[in-house]
Amino acid sequence: MKTLIFLLLATFLTSAKAQEMVKDTLFFSYDSEYIINHKEIPNHFYIEDGSGINVGDFYFIGVQKINNYKTKAKEISLKEYIRSSKFYDEKRWLKLKDYDLSTYLKKYVIFLVKTEDGKKSYIQVESSFEIE
Repeated sequence: MKTLIFLLLATFLTSAKAQEMVKDTLFFSYDSEYIINHKEIPNHFYIEDGSGINVGDFYFIGVQKINNYKTKAKEISLKEYIRSSKFYDEKRWLKLKDYDLSTYLKKYVIFLVKTEDGKKSYIQVESSFEIE
């Protein structure tokens, strides 16, 4: 009986591990006019369209910075990506559904691509949401 339980448990754990999904990667160009970075919390990257801390604000948290990342992926505009998404509505009082966007972007590995003096650096970030 113990052997049967062990085999069932091992089979379940193996199949659960096999169902983990590989995340796609998004590369957003770093637009300093759209991405707001405060000196007090340099590891947080807020966006211009965020709703604000009183009602809940979307932001990215920096995970790591990579200077020599080899990729041929095209960078996309974060501003255009967000404003063309289902989470943004120009007609609403709160234009961005911050929490929903944060939850959706957790499915991806995200890099902000910063170009300085012709050299690219990649900041890996994770989406986040907070209310104060």
